[in-house]
Amino acid sequence: TAHQSDLAQQILVMFRFLLIALCVALASAFMAPVMPSKVGASKVVMNGGKGFGGGEATRDPEPSEIDPNDPKGKQQAIHKAETFAEYLARRQREQAAGQ
Repeated sequence: TAHQSDLAQQILVMFRFLLIALCVALASAFMAPVMPSKVGASKVVMNGGKGFGGGEATRDPEPSEIDPNDPKGKQQAIHKAETFAEYLARRQREQAAGQ
């Protein structure tokens, strides 16, 4: 009976080991593969005043004409905006009026 008890103990230890190995294998099956980072492979260089493509900035800051025949003309146009000084002056007037 002592031999059977030792054998049962060994089977129990092997069963626990098998169960732990099964849980580890199951957990690793649901993990996403680790992909190497592409940040180090980036070759983007900024050269004084030039954009990422190497060319000068091409956006014209002046308001553009809106073509009435173009259905997307208003979406693609550059609209006139207030300057920062105008914005600050308007904000001061609104705060003074609100008090």
